Amino acid sequence: MNSLHFSIQNIIDGQGIPIAITGMLIVFCVLALISLFIAVLPKLTAWLGRYFPETEIQEASTPQTSSNDAVMAAIAYVYHMRRQEK
Repeated sequence: MNSLHFSIQNIIDGQGIPIAITGMLIVFCVLALISLFIAVLPKLTAWLGRYFPETEIQEASTPQTSSNDAVMAAIAYVYHMRRQEK
């Protein structure tokens, strides 16, 4: 049965050091690109804002209460007052 022998020579033979350095360089480059994108993002959104301006949101107007709503409110008020008298 083959047993695993861990040593520096196995890492050197399997090209572990160049692979590790390549991996670290890839991670460094990606993190640099992400931080560059975050730094440029405010300028990019300002530039895009000129071509795609925000639309103003109009507030919904309050609906006009009909006379039926006023009658229902009056009936509910009278019912509430009568229930408190008991």
